[in-house]
Amino acid sequence: MKRTILLILSLVLVLALMGCGGEKEDAAAEVADNNMLASNTQTAVTDAGYLEYDNSQVTCRFRKEEETWKWVDNEKFPLDAAYIEEILAALEALDTTLTPVDPAVDPADCGLDESERYLTVTVGEETTTLRFGNQSTSGEWYMSVDGSSDVYLAADDFVRLMDRRIYDMAVLPTLPELTEDNLTVITVRSSENNKNVRLTKTDEGWVLENRLAPEKAEAVETALAEFSFDSCFNFDPSPDAAPLCGLDVPSAVISVAYINTVGTETTMTLSLGTLRQDGFYYVTLNDDTTVYLVSQDKVAPFLALL
Repeated sequence: MKRTILLILSLVLVLALMGCGGEKEDAAAEVADNNMLASNTQTAVTDAGYLEYDNSQVTCRFRKEEETWKWVDNEKFPLDAAYIEEILAALEALDTTLTPVDPAVDPADCGLDESERYLTVTVGEETTTLRFGNQSTSGEWYMSVDGSSDVYLAADDFVRLMDRRIYDMAVLPTLPELTEDNLTVITVRSSENNKNVRLTKTDEGWVLENRLAPEKAEAVETALAEFSFDSCFNFDPSPDAAPLCGLDVPSAVISVAYINTVGTETTMTLSLGTLRQDGFYYVTLNDDTTVYLVSQDKVAPFLALL
């Protein structure tokens, strides 16, 4: 009798465990179904191989090749992949938290029938396109997923990630380390007044036009140590870009001679084009045709030598 009772209890326990396992599997399946980017292989969104978005003004397309993200329109562009990874990370977070709007809304009533913004991502072999309509009163954006009739709300911060232009994602060049110890000569040539000045380092100090100029030299050294480009304006520009930016005949050319890490003298050149109304110069570095923007405050110490 005792043995019979033990067998019955064992059977009940097994059935109970099977029921619990089934509930867990059903719950996991439900979560997977709710994830709009879930794939059969459960590949993470951050492992995507293609990303494209249109913010109604520009279209940006990116492809991942050999673990490196590239801009499809020009693969030589110095793309900062951190921006792509930021979008994918935000997309993965969005994917796990979205639920359809309740009560349901008609896509035509929230701008999704004529959407001008979209994002397409390819994860593994699956491609998903999100479309964005009007902005709600709460600041969120109505969003739909191709192939689904549901409407969602996406956070404004997520949608704004797609407001970047491609040039906002450029890796900007950095100047070599330029200090009092390795600088030798700094020259500034102005086409506006045809003036050319030369600041030379001697045993006595920096000399400008046969006179010691410690204060101006210190300002120039500080400017070089703190110098950075503000943004990329045009990568691989057409021949028409130089005259449009005033770089066919630069307003000023700054040349900096210094001793490099192998002990030889090298020259770095900054060419300044037109000063824009917003206070930024069009600038090129050495022989590179890429056009950058640099604040006039950053080059003021060099122009003060003139």
